[in-house]
Amino acid sequence: MQSRRLIIVCGVPGSGKSTFALHTVERWGAVSFASETFADELGAAARAASGDLSKEAIVHAYSAMGAAVAASLARRMLVVAVGSFRAEQQRIRFRDIAKNAAASVTTLRIVCPVAIAAARVRSRLAHGERGPTEKAIQQIDAELSRASDIDVVLTNDTSIEHFQRQADGLIEFLLRGSADDPPVSGHWRD
Repeated sequence: MQSRRLIIVCGVPGSGKSTFALHTVERWGAVSFASETFADELGAAARAASGDLSKEAIVHAYSAMGAAVAASLARRMLVVAVGSFRAEQQRIRFRDIAKNAAASVTTLRIVCPVAIAAARVRSRLAHGERGPTEKAIQQIDAELSRASDIDVVLTNDTSIEHFQRQADGLIEFLLRGSADDPPVSGHWRD
């Protein structure tokens, strides 16, 4: 790896962001932070009636995650920040964190059909976890679909093995590059 790198992983709940991050940590030695972890520090106040994070929880989570990412970029070569990152301002802030740390940055969107993501979230809810409704997932998906600053899209609509092969191909490509590489731009296929 030629330089430090931040991967901003965005997508709807249930799309596979955490799966990507866990695989990147296990396979590539990355360090990963998730907005949900920081939001959970607020307990029940972290969730709105829709099951989505409250505005206060979002502000707290992205602020705390930003500080953790900045500290980690000073010590680690590969850092993964996971959240819906549905607001452009959130993505810009994390790009600035990478820039201030002289790190390369890639904004990755994990995409899967909303119905599949909603089914995954319903499964989590059945096991006592919290999460948003399908309507909230659709709203997040619509916001991300309008984003113009996503560098690469990874589709997660088949097997976990296929998804992990795509992730590995993308990470290999990113780690071979230099800080001066242009954004990947477009869909990633293995």
